[in-house]
Parts: sequence; C-alpha cells; structure tokens
Amino acid sequence: MSEGSGGAAQAPRSRGLIRSPRDFWGGIGLIVLAAFALWASSDLPGMRGFAFGPGTAPRMFAYCLLALGVAITLVGVLTDGEPSEPFAASGPFGAAILLLVLIPLTIFSSRISKILPGIAADVVYAAATAIIVVGLAFALMRIAPRGPLFITAATIVFGVTVRPLGLVFASFISLMVSAYATDEIRWVESIIWAAVLTLFCSLLFPYGLNLPLQLWPRF
Repeated sequence: MSEGSGGAAQAPRSRGLIRSPRDFWGGIGLIVLAAFALWASSDLPGMRGFAFGPGTAPRMFAYCLLALGVAITLVGVLTDGEPSEPFAASGPFGAAILLLVLIPLTIFSSRISKILPGIAADVVYAAATAIIVVGLAFALMRIAPRGPLFITAATIVFGVTVRPLGLVFASFISLMVSAYATDEIRWVESIIWAAVLTLFCSLLFPYGLNLPLQLWPRF
C-alpha cells in the first residue's frame, strides 16, 4: 500500500530558492511599493522634536510595509507553498485605465468647471473625476477583477477629493468605494465601518498629528 493513500493531497513542493512563489512575489511587490512610498515622501519634513511633521506618518507606514514585505518574502524562501498560477494581466490593465483617465480630465478641468460657475473649479473637477472613475470601474468589471479596480478607484477618489471636498467627505466616499472591491459587501456594516473610520481619520490627522487638512468642502 502506498505511503500517502487515504490522506489529504499535499501541495507539490517547489524546488530551488523560491519554495513558495505566491508569498515570495507578494513580498517583493510590498517591498517595491514601500520603496516607492519612501521615495515619494523623501522631500516632506519629518518629526520636529515631539511634534509630527507631514512626512512622519507616510514614512512610518512605509517602513512598516517594508518590514512586512521582507517577512513575507522570507516566508516564500523558507517554507513550502503552492505553485504560482498563470499571471492575469486584466487586473493591472483595468487599474491602468483608471489612472489614464485622469490625463484628459486634468487637461479639460477648466472647461469642466464652467458647468457650474458658482462652485470652485477644483470642487467641480474632484466631483466629476470621482463620478467618472467609479463609473468606469463598474464598466470594467466585465473584463477585469473587481478587487484591483475598486481599490485603485478608491485611491484615486481620495487623492482628488481630499483637498476640495475635505477629509470627511473624501474619507467616507473612498471607503465606500473600496468596500465594493468584494462581491460579499454588506451595505449596513460598510456604512457603519466607513463612518467610524472617517471619524477616526478626522480626529487623528488634523488634531492628533496636527496636519493641515481641512475637514469640510471649500465652496
């Protein structure tokens, strides 16, 4: 009788340096993302005495992400795992389309602002960008995974709305958009959780970290 008969099938062990490709390449991706965050925040002033500077929190989170990426990469080298699946380019492709749509919107932002002349141009641009990006994410769901689409859309929405619409609206809207990244979304729980996180961010960044972020829209 064979040695493994009747037992659960075990995942084949990967030979070579990379024993768990999913963990290894996932950790490498986190390391690259952390390195980009450190580079992007390098010109921001850091901590001054006991007060946080604008670059303190981004660099702190980037170092935490870097440490997490290194740990996951080591797991991929030291432990056995399932082999990696074929790479699907539809996710990054859909996310890239969401980013590229910002180019024409930025170019024609002055024309967009003429739709509602009584409202500031950056407010009109932020609202139009958020609506178009989220609508495009829904349209791309047929050809790309919803996870990367709506996480990218939520990041874009927060980036373009945090200044003109304020931290409260930007946080709540982006959190609700990111909640749609899964098909198991529960609206009541998502609204409550988004409200709690919005309150936390509204207290942490302007008051706890003393960052110059306005809370409400600038009309």
